[in-house]
Amino acid sequence: MIYHFEQCIMDTERLELRLDDALVTVEPQVFSLLVHLIENRDHVVSKDALIDAVWQGRIVSDATLSSRINAARKAVGDSGRAQTVIRTAPRRGFRFVADLVDSDGGTIAAAGHLEPAVAKPAMTGHPVVAVLPFTNMSSASEDEYFSDGLTEDIITELARFRDLRVISRNSTFQYKGCSVDVAEIGTVLGAGFVVEGSVRRSGDRLRISAQLVECEKGTHLWAERYDRGIEDLFALQDELTRMIAATLGARLQDMGLERSRIKNSADLDAHDCVLRARQFLAGPDETAHADARDLLERAIELDPSNADAFAQLANVYLAEHRFEFNPRPDPVGRAMVAAQESIKLDPQNATAHCWLAIVHFFRRENERFMTEANRALALNPNDAETLANIGHYVAFSGAFDRGCELMAQAIVLNPLHAGWYHFSFARRAYDMRDYDLTLAEIDRVDMPEFYWTRMLRVSALGQLGDVAGAAATYAQLEALRPDFDLRREITKWNAASDDAAHLIEGWEKAKLPLSEATD
Repeated sequence: MIYHFEQCIMDTERLELRLDDALVTVEPQVFSLLVHLIENRDHVVSKDALIDAVWQGRIVSDATLSSRINAARKAVGDSGRAQTVIRTAPRRGFRFVADLVDSDGGTIAAAGHLEPAVAKPAMTGHPVVAVLPFTNMSSASEDEYFSDGLTEDIITELARFRDLRVISRNSTFQYKGCSVDVAEIGTVLGAGFVVEGSVRRSGDRLRISAQLVECEKGTHLWAERYDRGIEDLFALQDELTRMIAATLGARLQDMGLERSRIKNSADLDAHDCVLRARQFLAGPDETAHADARDLLERAIELDPSNADAFAQLANVYLAEHRFEFNPRPDPVGRAMVAAQESIKLDPQNATAHCWLAIVHFFRRENERFMTEANRALALNPNDAETLANIGHYVAFSGAFDRGCELMAQAIVLNPLHAGWYHFSFARRAYDMRDYDLTLAEIDRVDMPEFYWTRMLRVSALGQLGDVAGAAATYAQLEALRPDFDLRREITKWNAASDDAAHLIEGWEKAKLPLSEATD
């Protein structure tokens, strides 16, 4: 068989390759690799398929395969940057994309639109997103650095989200300045979603537009435009990056959950189980807790290497202690083991460090709590859940201003947040002796099943001298938790000593029952 492409003629019977009419010396493995890619040019050929075809399944390192690909490109006058003959599909394999022509110059087979050899990775497991270089719409070419820098920062920040897979800069920047078809880019790069945008600078004003597109259907899922002053360029870049990354991260996680919901229970994989469990963990509910625990334990059975499942399981086990949901022996100990296992599997998992921090909090190991909390925030400062969870317990430790600062960031990043996000502000208002504001903040929590709000309301009403109101709230609390004991709860939740005394003082003024002091 004789193949003509670019400036090459390849004769498979004579095992000859000519480039610009000059005979090219090609190693047999490299020649076989080229032939296999040409014969399978209608789809991306995986690394495993290449190894099976060329090396008959022998164990081959990535370095060896890479060297043969580079040799093949060199032999046909291609390069890793140009990729006019052999194109890399990151994480998936390679494809022959040059047009083949007959002896009269007619096209035999055009590269056309790529068809994947396997299911799109974005539709199974973790969503895959490609951030294309933002277009510089300014008249000044020197502003190019800003649009490129913004793109790179968004890639970096999105990569912090453990539920996402982000295509590297080296792959996406090949499309800089090109008119793109998101469906084809999605197939070539193995991405299910594409982020694209533009930057326009005019005087001291900056306009940045960004949008998220689903590759398969070309559907626009999200778009935003930012109009800001440019007094502090780098601070603005940081702010925009955080907002875009947080919004995209949350949107893609929601989409993953929607996909998992349509599956039958028997078809759920480990990732689906983790997504569904997260749905159940939105608020304190004992039935939802049992469902989440079952899902996460099943996820680990399906995939013992799933770090996210272990991280969330630490949260679930700890709820057996915090809220006394579905208790089994040694919940704090099991939570510690789960969090440590998650970090062992994935040391960069911010959620795992977050829940390890909270385990330390309930073990009253405050220094270790802060160490792990700071590590979690450093790993992913844009994750609203991490910010909120840590802010919640930082406030409980008595650092109310810092806790509320973190919670305020979480609210900005997650406008559709759960009601408990406001509880830190109620705790701070109580600490400030502003009891009317405390009651107002408690109303914003709006979670009747969250018994701590009623406990705090009792203290605030006691401080205001509203004994009748405190008694009525206490009756509601008893209905929720018949065995509620204020001192025991304060001890369990590791309240700072002066804060604990202040809470107890409110109950004493409300003339409500208190147990004897505990350690």
